[in-house]
Amino acid sequence: MAVSQHSLAQESVIVCTDSTFCVPAVFGMTRGKVIILKQERVLNYSITSDGGDSGFGNGEDEVKFNKRWQAKLRFPLLLKPGIKIAMGLEYFKEEYHFEGAPNNDYPFYRTLEDKPLRSLGATFYMVKPWLGNRYFMMRVGAKFNSDRDIGDLLNSDFLRVSVAPLIGWKKNPYTSYAFGFAYSYDFGKQSIYPVISYNHAFSNRLGLESILPLEVKLRYTITEKNLLYATTRFHGANYSIQLNDPNFPEGDDYILRKSEIRFLVTFEREIHDWLWFSVEAGLRSNISFKLMDSPKRNAITLIDNEFNSALLMNVSIFVVPPRKFLK
Repeated sequence: MAVSQHSLAQESVIVCTDSTFCVPAVFGMTRGKVIILKQERVLNYSITSDGGDSGFGNGEDEVKFNKRWQAKLRFPLLLKPGIKIAMGLEYFKEEYHFEGAPNNDYPFYRTLEDKPLRSLGATFYMVKPWLGNRYFMMRVGAKFNSDRDIGDLLNSDFLRVSVAPLIGWKKNPYTSYAFGFAYSYDFGKQSIYPVISYNHAFSNRLGLESILPLEVKLRYTITEKNLLYATTRFHGANYSIQLNDPNFPEGDDYILRKSEIRFLVTFEREIHDWLWFSVEAGLRSNISFKLMDSPKRNAITLIDNEFNSALLMNVSIFVVPPRKFLK
């Protein structure tokens, strides 16, 4: 869809952040990322598993590494002074590789080895300015999360829906904030929680971008082409999975609930006007990694897993709108 230079030059052009929210820009915020390709590896860490009363017993092993790949596409659908709508498409895949594979004694590790956890989704973002400095913004998303192949992924049993409406105020070109709530699987299970967005530029170089409770990011602009971030980010997911092992009864899919918090340092550098790359490193701390017997809210925990903290690193390349479109 062609977008005029005039539309892209509007002060309130939607900026999509890594938290998957789109917010009105304040001074110093970078151009929105249109295409993102990312590869990540979480390094060696231990896992201990407690089967409780489920009969699956206990296990312990080392995860050699956890690989993740991500591709995102974001683009505007409508950019007018009275309303702005954008859309995002995302594909995500991750795998776990255990030290004891392939002949692991614990069936959960054995069946999880090399199992691709996939997510395919679409998200719509809307920002509606009101008279004065107020605005309304909403995120509506749908993802299919499972261990199935791409051709079998689009199944209503694997669908995870999220919605987050917020009312905000752009106090001045340096500060914007909003309040609302979210219904999502960001904590690994269906949940409703309050959301606060706060973006503020302290100076020409230093700024804060936050979507609480999911992300807090401190931005430092070294130069126009070199950026540094310090980020605390919460990440969660919920997958329908099959466990093809005689130790697990056949039947409906099991549910894997996972959540973690990350402490990251990111360096971004411009390769060309519209092409950038990013290098990120930090610490991942596990909050929850549970195998449940069903997708119900009162599902029974079959295996409760604990990870120790682990180092992670990722590299990404991404495309932003050319500067000439913003003049």
